[in-house]
Amino acid sequence: MKRLLFITYSLGKKGGVQSVLTNLMNELCSRFDITVLCLDGNEKFIFHLDPKIKSVVLNSFGNIKSFRAMVFMDKYFSWLPKKENFKNYIYQYGVYCLLKKWLKNNQQNYDTIITCRYTLSSMLSTMKGINNKTLAWEHINYKIGGFFWFTIMRPYYKNLKGIVYINKESKEHYKKINPNSILITNIIGEPYESMPYVSLEKKDNSILFVGRLHPEKNIKQIVEIYSNLSHSGSWKLVIVGEGVEKKFLENYIKDHPNCNIEITGNKTKDEVCEYMKNSKIQILASETEAFGLVLVESMFCSNALISYDCEFGPASIINENNGFLIKPHDKKDFTEKLQLLIDNENLLKKLNISSYQESQKWKKDNILNLWEKLLNK
Repeated sequence: MKRLLFITYSLGKKGGVQSVLTNLMNELCSRFDITVLCLDGNEKFIFHLDPKIKSVVLNSFGNIKSFRAMVFMDKYFSWLPKKENFKNYIYQYGVYCLLKKWLKNNQQNYDTIITCRYTLSSMLSTMKGINNKTLAWEHINYKIGGFFWFTIMRPYYKNLKGIVYINKESKEHYKKINPNSILITNIIGEPYESMPYVSLEKKDNSILFVGRLHPEKNIKQIVEIYSNLSHSGSWKLVIVGEGVEKKFLENYIKDHPNCNIEITGNKTKDEVCEYMKNSKIQILASETEAFGLVLVESMFCSNALISYDCEFGPASIINENNGFLIKPHDKKDFTEKLQLLIDNENLLKKLNISSYQESQKWKKDNILNLWEKLLNK
């Protein structure tokens, strides 16, 4: 079997990248000899790994020079604007040194290396003898990374074996850098893959948001849109996630005790799936997405979808069979479409059925075929 090395920062934290990485490795491990290299020093993984997958854990926080440089920054340059950005660059340099040393001694044991973060992909793209066996697996909006990573480092992707990107909007950008670029969407995985259809009658009158509670997710707009609905409190807004906007939500609920909004905090994948099974409508108001995984997961749970047509993701997923795509920041149209679904049970039932049917197009077989062809080249 061909030998694969996946490199990531962590499998010990919850997150979309960790989830889809685990899904892919678990699916491929019967066909490939897989090792995963984790750089955060944490040997306790959040998601279940197939026993056939080997793991190596390195402590990227253990580079003495980087650590001392960060302490020095805190002690003498605490006043510096964007100090944390500089500290992150110092940390990444420590990661680079650690990776280069480890790969020098071990890279010959692997046929293909897959990096799961643009910073890691950029580092390996500069390492001769390693870059030509490395695939950059891009999970993000390609514009993210700032001047250093986007403008200076990303062009070195031309040295890589190839690039895997997850949304169609990225095609032109990556093809210009490296012609060996391919679109492969993420595997949704269990428990969603085997989810049976859930009829509208078995669901609660709930509108669901799942995601990080950060400003770019537009949580405040979601609350504003919900507050403008006419439903006499019969519909509940359920918000699953953690982040800096949680305080705003808690204060809003305190000031509006009858608002019928529930904040659940972070939940396991199985718990999130239960919330999706019990809800009727999944909403997303992000300013930007890399893919919109939560929308596909919600389709497997027979939900209608409403989302802003942000720069990446939702336009590849949402159509007339599963919901409504709204012009960014058009709160009026978002509110009207949400009100339409609440008021029109026949339409909601129709989307409940056709959204589940649409989800079957996102099953894993085609995705795995693409990965196997790429890795067996």
